[in-house]
Amino acid sequence: MFLLLALGHVALFLWSLSRPLTGFPVWYLRCLLLAMALDNVIIAVAPALVDSSTYAELSVLRFWLHAIVLPGLLVFVASILCDYLTVAGLRRVLLWGAWLLTIAAVTYGYLYELANLNLVRAEFYPRMVSTDGQLPYATILVNLLVIVAGIWIWRRAGWPWLFLGAVQIFVVNGAAAGQEWGFIAGNLAELFFVASLLATLNQAIESQRSGNLQHQKTTVVSESSMSGH
Repeated sequence: MFLLLALGHVALFLWSLSRPLTGFPVWYLRCLLLAMALDNVIIAVAPALVDSSTYAELSVLRFWLHAIVLPGLLVFVASILCDYLTVAGLRRVLLWGAWLLTIAAVTYGYLYELANLNLVRAEFYPRMVSTDGQLPYATILVNLLVIVAGIWIWRRAGWPWLFLGAVQIFVVNGAAAGQEWGFIAGNLAELFFVASLLATLNQAIESQRSGNLQHQKTTVVSESSMSGH
């Protein structure tokens, strides 16, 4: 199952390469897709390698990827929101705020999740898990902010999928917290969430292009009318 999830992330990555997408959001999303694919591969091979030192190192990499890569969602979402804002000053404030929050979330993740990371073998499914039982506050905050952004995009552009993707992963992780099988549900929810991110980025770019095309047509018509007059 985890190998299939990894293939799902790789398929989304390859699909993104076929789209005319450029800029930080798409490159971030591609990095996130590859990180999630690697995460699922590491879990998939756990039963065969869990007792080896190599697997311990791979498990540490999993936690670093989560703590470092996921906060970048704030900048990704801010970049999407900027496509729907017309005030340049507001766009700059939004992006700078997103970068500052991302840095704060990464710093928090390092200090409270990575600096004293201690891994032990899990019983339900043979893999390495952290002994730290505290809630992932930085991840929760990021998720809540993405939900708020999803509501705004839904109201502004009639696109509900960012909101739905963020809500479902928040609900699934909350309901599965503390359960032995929680990581299985969480990884399934991650695939749908990342798919909603990619679809939202594609929708924003298509919407922007349609707007630019309409603006060009309007300009041409205006110039033709003036020329005829």
